[in-house]
Amino acid sequence: MLKLLRMNRRDVRKFCCSCQTRISRKDLETFPAVYSRSVEDGWYDWWKDKGMFAPNPGTRERKVGEKSKFSMVLPPPNVTGALHVGHALTTSIQDALVRYHRMRGCETVWVPGSDHAGIATQIVVEKQIFALEGLTRHDLGREEFIKRVQEWKGEKGDTILRQLEDLGASLDWEKTQFTLSPKFSNSVNHAFMKLFNKGIIYRKESLVNWSCVLQSTISDIEVNHVEVDTRTHFDVPGYKEPVEFGVMTDIAYKVTNSAEEIIISTTRPETLLGDTAVAVNPTDSRYSHLIGQTVWHPFRQVELPIIADSYVDAAFGTGAVKITPAHDLNDFEIGVRHSLSSINIFNGDGTVNINGGEFAGLHRFEVRELICERLEDLGLYRGDKDHAMSIPVCGRTGDIIEPILKYQWFVSTSKMSELASLAVKDNDLRLDPPTYDAVWENFMGKDKARDWCISRQLWWGHRIPAWFCYKSGEESSGVWIAADSETSALDQAKVKLGCDADSIICEQDPDVLDTWFSSGIYPFAAFGWPENTSDLSKFFPLDLMETGHDILFFWVARMVMLSIALMGKLPFEEVLLHGIICDSQGRKMSKSLGNVIDPMHIIHGATLEQLKQELEQSARTGVLSAEEASESKKELASRFPKGIKASGADPLRWALLSFDVKGQQINLDVDLVVRAGAWCNKIWQVNRLLDKTHQLAAESGKSLSALPKDFQPSLMDMWILNQLAHTVGSVNEHFQERDLHNVLKDLRSFLYGDVCDVYVEYIKPHLQNPEDPKFLPCLLFLHTVLLSSLKMMHPIMPFITEELYQRLPKMPNERRKESIMLDSYPHAVEWSGFVNPALSDLVEVVLKMASGLRGIRSNYTLLKGSNPAAVIHCGESVNLDDIKQFSEVIQRLGRCGEISFVADKPDLTTLAPGCAVNTIDDITVALHLGDCLDAAKEIKKLQEKIAKNGRDRVKAAKGAKGAFKYRDTPEKIAEKLEGLDAELAEYQYQLKTLEQLLQQQQQS
Repeated sequence: MLKLLRMNRRDVRKFCCSCQTRISRKDLETFPAVYSRSVEDGWYDWWKDKGMFAPNPGTRERKVGEKSKFSMVLPPPNVTGALHVGHALTTSIQDALVRYHRMRGCETVWVPGSDHAGIATQIVVEKQIFALEGLTRHDLGREEFIKRVQEWKGEKGDTILRQLEDLGASLDWEKTQFTLSPKFSNSVNHAFMKLFNKGIIYRKESLVNWSCVLQSTISDIEVNHVEVDTRTHFDVPGYKEPVEFGVMTDIAYKVTNSAEEIIISTTRPETLLGDTAVAVNPTDSRYSHLIGQTVWHPFRQVELPIIADSYVDAAFGTGAVKITPAHDLNDFEIGVRHSLSSINIFNGDGTVNINGGEFAGLHRFEVRELICERLEDLGLYRGDKDHAMSIPVCGRTGDIIEPILKYQWFVSTSKMSELASLAVKDNDLRLDPPTYDAVWENFMGKDKARDWCISRQLWWGHRIPAWFCYKSGEESSGVWIAADSETSALDQAKVKLGCDADSIICEQDPDVLDTWFSSGIYPFAAFGWPENTSDLSKFFPLDLMETGHDILFFWVARMVMLSIALMGKLPFEEVLLHGIICDSQGRKMSKSLGNVIDPMHIIHGATLEQLKQELEQSARTGVLSAEEASESKKELASRFPKGIKASGADPLRWALLSFDVKGQQINLDVDLVVRAGAWCNKIWQVNRLLDKTHQLAAESGKSLSALPKDFQPSLMDMWILNQLAHTVGSVNEHFQERDLHNVLKDLRSFLYGDVCDVYVEYIKPHLQNPEDPKFLPCLLFLHTVLLSSLKMMHPIMPFITEELYQRLPKMPNERRKESIMLDSYPHAVEWSGFVNPALSDLVEVVLKMASGLRGIRSNYTLLKGSNPAAVIHCGESVNLDDIKQFSEVIQRLGRCGEISFVADKPDLTTLAPGCAVNTIDDITVALHLGDCLDAAKEIKKLQEKIAKNGRDRVKAAKGAKGAFKYRDTPEKIAEKLEGLDAELAEYQYQLKTLEQLLQQQQQS
């Protein structure tokens, strides 16, 4: 026999854990019949007003081995706009982890903030000014434009932070950061100066990626490389006509004082204006006699040297290449090796400069066509052909990137990247999922990381704290000095130049720093660095950095490198990387596709008209083109013809976290959020049942204080505690492993399956009768199970759990915190005494039996209130003595009458008439339906089956007359008819039996 675990008094007292007072936030006396989004109203302001998001040490007892603190920063969203579903995913993941660790007793801090987003913000404001006023930033001037951006930021910049509250993000708002605030700017300036003085930051002339639309450099990883196989036309911002790419043009250079020529091939004929040499491979016999001679440049009217360089592939094309050091990285390196001059032929806006001679002032792509026409006139054009190529496109603007030689500021990354690589190899820095270890090494490994260009020719951002200082009249002997003010720069310049301040001129670099530079110091600047604050010493390094895998190198790598260089330590121990949110079809969300989902629309709802009006507003302010807005309207009308239903934050969070967030992408369907809302209603209903039972107890004068101290629970009571203990253990493990989708899976399985479908269904009769001896024990256990479930679910769905936590009446001697978010998270150790694997295995068998019986009932129509007798045949693996203890459970859950247990397999041929069976593994359950059947309805169902049998018979016969390729063989037709005959005979037998039964029922 199964031995039942006994409960002692301490175990009984463990179940009492309610609050001493109830919150008067709103009327909690009336328990609404169904769940609605309105339960979220008010809670966030209450949490915030109570200061519950601030670090709060020592308020909860920690378990042995637990961390004392947990610190994170929210990746600062750009001030450029509103919350998008990617932000919602990040916030949901991080808030779940923060709330979990807060409930586990950690002193928890989660820092909010926003990023000034240099390029993105400047683009948005420029578009808006141009759309509304027809002016460019150059029309306004730098000072006025910066003023306009600041005004825009003051009006729009905090929108996304307010929306985070709607999602329930428990951020410590007292620590809110803005990466262009005076305090943060001081941190940025200090970082620049420290790295400059260490020699890690330096200035040099180098080839950079230039965006003619932005008129600024951008980093390598902000360039998208678009592959084309043949001639392809692109719309280029700022140019009126589509530009053709995927073309190789052959051009002849005439050898000076000779009848010979060298043919070169190029995909960019316009750069011919900046050529300073022609190169061949030194082993190429076709050109060996020309090495050292010159060719004539047809436009600049100068001689260009013919040089030999092993970089040139003799087997590719003609084996000769034009060298344009100022506009191609490989050409630049060849130019350095051969001391070639570098001629920049482009202005910042993409027009040709004065070095282009007759083409000066024209757009580079217009010159591309004109060059070919002029070459044809000069007899130097040798045709063109399709050519596969990679086109560098600006990820911000869609502009075609132009390599240009410029003086810029760089960060030397060789040593930092080597240490960052070693940190992952030594497991000091853990990437989750670990598949990114190889990707990290590929980027950060020895000799793989390139120096980082950190200067941008923008107006919105951190102006570079560097000054060019020189003695008046001696500019060529000037020096660069890093300083946070002109006064400081002058003081340093006096020493370096050896002269009085009155004779020194200091000019600050007009450029700004790459936004990722200021973001790179965020983990420690957010806590007050360079000041040695208490927050910095307490919360840095961070415990976890969570972000999208798409910015692993944009941001994560740079935080690691800058922390190593400035702090001498890693900025965090672990990096959790989540996937990219896509639509239900797997398409990346894009405004041009019209598939962007606004989390605020999901939370609060939106009509189709509202959605269209928002698109029209985006078009008016220049955020979307008229064409993009039109296409988006069509997409929205197709997907949301009735608008978007208000679902609330909790269902949205549940839907997002139900995915394995560590995957490459997450295909979100809004219908999943709606289904999550139905799940919230299930949670609501079972807690409403508990509330009603408490009320029934109060009305009947029943109190749990009257429960005997030595009362013993039933087998099902102990089983649900075992299931709870198992769930507590597994959910904690999944939280520790950051596998949130498994947290949700286990919680749903427990609450929906074990609690609602099994335990509640079993104890309902006891809960309905206060005089039942099992009434109070069942109330006690259900209360315990549901309260523990709410605590486990709170990090995922904070609003509904807080609402229900406050609604549930307290029990004698219960202790609850003021808020569920301050209560203790259930811990496996607390429940280990209720783990009973034998009981769990046994109930699993019992539930199979009950399920089998319900399966039979679902196939038949029974008379109302009937409970047919059952026979359960058990195989050798089942202990009948143990199973018999659960007779009442099987009866109640299987909805049957008296049960007989038999220790053998049934002989199906000897079963009594009206007996139906169902076999699961080595268990066969039989229900004696007999008089319980609703014979009239069953006869009707059989008559429909007989009619279908007749139709199938006609169809089978037609198989002998069909077209040749569809015709059946006589043998196959006969086989079908034989099967139908047997089926009909069985139906007729059942029909005869049912008719006799109906006659008996009518007579009685």
